[in-house]
Amino acid sequence: MIDPREKERLFEKAIAKNNHWLGVIARNNAPIDDWEDLEQEILIAFWKSLDSYGERSSLETFFFSVAKNTVKKFIDKNNKTKKRDEAVDPNPVFVEQDPDVLSILEEFAGMLGELDRQVFKMYLDCLSYAEMSAALGVDEVNLRKRISRIKEQFKARYRG
Repeated sequence: MIDPREKERLFEKAIAKNNHWLGVIARNNAPIDDWEDLEQEILIAFWKSLDSYGERSSLETFFFSVAKNTVKKFIDKNNKTKKRDEAVDPNPVFVEQDPDVLSILEEFAGMLGELDRQVFKMYLDCLSYAEMSAALGVDEVNLRKRISRIKEQFKARYRG
């Protein structure tokens, strides 16, 4: 068990260094109206997991590991809720609306795999290749190729 003062110091240090990433991770992995909930869940999970932090890795790596696991749990939980809600009304009535840019981007992001979705949303957040590479653990050359393929998929789908 870690000393409470040390735990608080580590928590504050990690959050100060990764606060920007916390928001990016939450916005990229949760629906628009739920990203703040995901952000809070990541903070709570990180706080709880600090008791097991043994400095086998850097504090930043530990933070991203906890965030990644929390995101997976959050997505799984939301998918189960969505499936349960769909079971209530398997044939919901949809109102046709003119798609706006945000809905098109969200639709496309939803079609992508987990890593591609994160890359796509980070790209839309105007993060540099170096920042995306550091956050995702993907080398920049592969990241550039991945973004190029994602752009081609987007063009193929949405070019009238």
